[in-house]
Amino acid sequence: MIRRIAAALIGASLMGGAAVAEEPRGDLAVEAQRRAARVASGILVWYERTPAGERMAWGGLAACAALGACATAERLFRLRRRAVVPNDFLVRFVDRLHAGKLDGGQALDYCEMHPSPAARVALAAVRRWGRPATELERAVDLAHRWESEQLRRNVGTLRRIAALAPLIGLFGSLLMAQRLLRLAGDGPIASASLADALGPLACGVGLGVVSMALNDVLATRVERLGGMLDRLGAETIDAVAMTTAVAAPTLPAAAPAPHIRIGEPRGPVVAAPVRVSSPRARRDEPSVGA
Repeated sequence: MIRRIAAALIGASLMGGAAVAEEPRGDLAVEAQRRAARVASGILVWYERTPAGERMAWGGLAACAALGACATAERLFRLRRRAVVPNDFLVRFVDRLHAGKLDGGQALDYCEMHPSPAARVALAAVRRWGRPATELERAVDLAHRWESEQLRRNVGTLRRIAALAPLIGLFGSLLMAQRLLRLAGDGPIASASLADALGPLACGVGLGVVSMALNDVLATRVERLGGMLDRLGAETIDAVAMTTAVAAPTLPAAAPAPHIRIGEPRGPVVAAPVRVSSPRARRDEPSVGA
């Protein structure tokens, strides 16, 4: 299958070069087609001469490099500060909310019209406008966790590549060294051949080092942006709670007890009749035991 693809690329490049042969030699399109044809022919020759195990090792390293490049580019684009916590949102929303210039409806409309991770964290509190602060904190905490997970997405791919690429390179180097030992037999092995055998291992270790460094860079950026979202959520909760503060219900005041000063005349004292129980009259009859 790969042979057919390479042959098709070479044929297309040659046909394109023949079609534009009448144009000046310095044309960039013609030169690009010729270089593409040379690269395709070189890849085809290398594929024919390389054993299957070594092709698998080099293919695995190429796949790791392509996957790491795509993951890094995607995360760098998504983790831009103005895309996660826009400055316009902080200035126009948070400051106006603290100043009391936004009510619940206006704040809700503003967050929905400016979608971003920061707006979604603030929206979790705005949607519960007028509710207790504990409910606001719980909603903002859930929104912050969700957005933090989205920020960390695909960052772990670089860590996996950093662990896998050296192993793939070591596997390829062992296969190449095994092939060289079989071909050499009892004779010595050239130093150039040994250097070529160490090529996959060197590429794998280098790819692992680069992937680990990029993973640390992206993890640091995710941590910094997560802290900014946390502070934004806390400020939004405080602003909403202060705006919708309701006075706590007060109990009715009890009637004050009368205060009597020493020396002041008291009112008339009314004596309440007390009922005294009369003692039981003794009976004149003799007791039973007499």
